[in-house]
Formats: sequence, structure tokens, C-alpha cells
Amino acid sequence: MSPADVQAMIHGGVEIAGKQLQGLDFRGLDLTGGIFTETDLSGADLSGARLNSSIFRKCKLTGAKLDDAVVTRCTLETCDATAVGMSRATMNGANFFACNLSDARFDGANAGIVSFANCVLDRASLVNVASEALVFSETSLDAVDFSTTLLHKTVFYKADLRTAVFRDSRFDKAVFVEANLAGRNFSAQKFLLCQFIDAQLEGCNFDDAVLMQCNFKGAALEGASLNRVHAPQCLFPSARMKGVACRASNFSQSIWVEAQLQGTDFSDAKLEQCIFHRAGCAGAVFARADLTYADFSHADLCNADLRGAHFLRTKVHRAQQEGTRYGDRGGLLPNDPDLFAAEEFSARRPARAGAHRQ
Repeated sequence: MSPADVQAMIHGGVEIAGKQLQGLDFRGLDLTGGIFTETDLSGADLSGARLNSSIFRKCKLTGAKLDDAVVTRCTLETCDATAVGMSRATMNGANFFACNLSDARFDGANAGIVSFANCVLDRASLVNVASEALVFSETSLDAVDFSTTLLHKTVFYKADLRTAVFRDSRFDKAVFVEANLAGRNFSAQKFLLCQFIDAQLEGCNFDDAVLMQCNFKGAALEGASLNRVHAPQCLFPSARMKGVACRASNFSQSIWVEAQLQGTDFSDAKLEQCIFHRAGCAGAVFARADLTYADFSHADLCNADLRGAHFLRTKVHRAQQEGTRYGDRGGLLPNDPDLFAAEEFSARRPARAGAHRQ
């Protein structure tokens, strides 16, 4: 079967099923809307071809060339596309499901919005990719290369990124949900409005990084280093950060509700207006930290070191303070009268409407 025959079948609305099209030359052809099922296109050259809205099911595309091709709204499902080339391809709306894309090349692609679900992208190259949003859901990304790529609104769901390459990558509104980034070196890198929800970040080096308005809810950061980071207005609720070094960092207006901060070192840190409600801060070091308007209500500050810290209306309402070391307590608010009254009133109210009824 010749490339012209394939094109004619597609234009006639005929499905390409069970065909052997290895190594054929489809360069520049219009194959828009083609449906390929269980067809072997290994080594085929589709460079510059138009494959808009095409569907590939259980096809073999090993080593196929789709460089500069148009694959917008294209779907690849359960395909073997090992070492496929899609450099500079136009891909907006493309979806890959359960495909083997090991060693694939997407360098310089105009991706737009692209989704990869349950795929294998080991050793794939996504260097300098332009995108509106990339989604990697439960996809293997061993040694994948994102160098120089702006990861804008990129979602990594349950992804192991410990060996991924992020050389000169930029992160803007990227989302890492239950992703494994343990041991990564992100020193001096910039993350804007990114989310690390329930992510594994043990041993990560964020020293001198920019982490503006990032969300670390439930993240594991034990053994990590966050010295001198610029991280105002961040969220750390329920984050696990025991013993983490956060010296001389700017965490102004950040939220640390119920965070595990036992032994964490905040020496010389900026913590103005930070909320530490119910946080575990036993043995933490806040020496010389700026705690202006910080709120430690109901926190555990036992054996914490706050010597030399700057207080101004700093709340320690009902905080545990056995063994807490202070220098000057000026500026501390041991109890918030309004909050105390509200808590007492709440305690006297029934748990729910009608709770007193039999």
C-alpha cells in the first residue's frame, strides 16, 4: 500500500486497520482525521504531515518521524511509540494514553495543552517545549529531560521525578501532587505559585530559591534545606519539616497550621504575620527571627529557642511553653482576650442544633 493509497482511504472515511506501513514516506501529506488501528508505522516518515484529530489505537510507531507534524487534537491509545520523533510538532489538544514513549523527542514542540496518562516517557526529551499546560498522570518519567522548558500549569500526578532533568527549567503554577522529588537540588531555582501537595521532598535543597506563594500542604520535607529562600505567602499546613534548616529565609505571611516543625531552625528568618496554629514547634529555633504579628495560638513551643526574636503583638494564646527560652518577652500576647471569650462561648454551645433533644 502506498502513501497515496493511505491518504485516499482516509479522505474517504475508511479506517486504516491491520496494515503494514513500516518505513513509508508520508512527508507533508494531509492525513487529517485518520483512524489507525493495529497498524505498523515503525520507521515511517510523517515529518510535516497533517494529522489533526487523528486516532492511533494499538499501533506501532517505533522510530517514526513526526517532526514538524501537526498533531492537534490527536489521540494515541495503547501504542508503542518508542523513540518517536515529534520535535517542533504542533500538538495542542493531543492526548496520549497507555503509550510507550521511551526515548521520544518532543524538543521545541508547540505543545499547547497536552495530556499523558499511564504512559512511559523514560529518557524522553522535552527540551525547550512551549506549552499552556502539560499533564502527566501516573506516567513514568525516569531521566526525562525538561531542560530550558517553562513548566507553566504543568501537572505531575503521582510522578517519580527523582531522576528528571530540570536544567534551567522554570516553574510557573506547576502542580506536584503526591510526586516524588526526594533528594533533588533546586538551589537558586524559581517557583512561582506552585503546589507541592502531599509531595515527597525529603532531602531537597531549596537554598536561595524563590518560592513565592507556593503550597506545601502535607508535603514531606524532612532533611531538606530551605536556607535564605524567598518564600512569602506560602502554605505549609500539615507539612512534615522536623529539623529542617530555614535560616535567614523570608516566610512573611505564610501559613504553618498543624505543621510538624520540631527542631526546625528559623534563626534570623522573617516570619511577620505567620500563622502557626496548633503547629508542633517543640525544640524549634526562632533566634533573632522577626515574629511581628505572628500567631502561635495552641502551638507546642516546649523547649523552643526564641532568644533575640522580635515580638510585636505576637500571640502565644494557649501555647505550650514548658522550657521555652525567651530573651525579652516585650511584645508577646500571652492570651488573646477576644479569642479566649470566643472559645469559652463555643465550648458552652451544643455540638449541633437540637443536640439537647432526646
